[in-house]
Amino acid sequence: MLRTRSVVRGVVALAAVAVVALALPPLSLTVDESAIPPASSLPTLPEGARVTGKDMGCGSGGCWLELTVDAPPWMSGEELAAEVLPDGRACPFQGAFDLRRVCSWVMDTGAGSVQVNLQYERWVD
Repeated sequence: MLRTRSVVRGVVALAAVAVVALALPPLSLTVDESAIPPASSLPTLPEGARVTGKDMGCGSGGCWLELTVDAPPWMSGEELAAEVLPDGRACPFQGAFDLRRVCSWVMDTGAGSVQVNLQYERWVD
């Protein structure tokens, strides 16, 4: 009986730690609206495209990362935008243990480049 209680207490303690660990990243967004995702969160770029500029912007909805991506010589800015973000916007989850979503969207396209913004989004509102 004593052994069963110890096992149950251990399982409950592990479950509590797991819940707290999963809740911390999304809850931190409510506290820190200036958090921005890393540039590595950018969707996969085609061969020859490269990030040439990085900036940060902030507004009433939080902060975001502004990346300028130069297209390869054989691609226009619009073609690059269509290949990187076909729907113009994507909000995938980071992973099984980080329940924040990183939203990416095309802000502007030029002749040979595109500006893509990245921002964390809470998964619960």
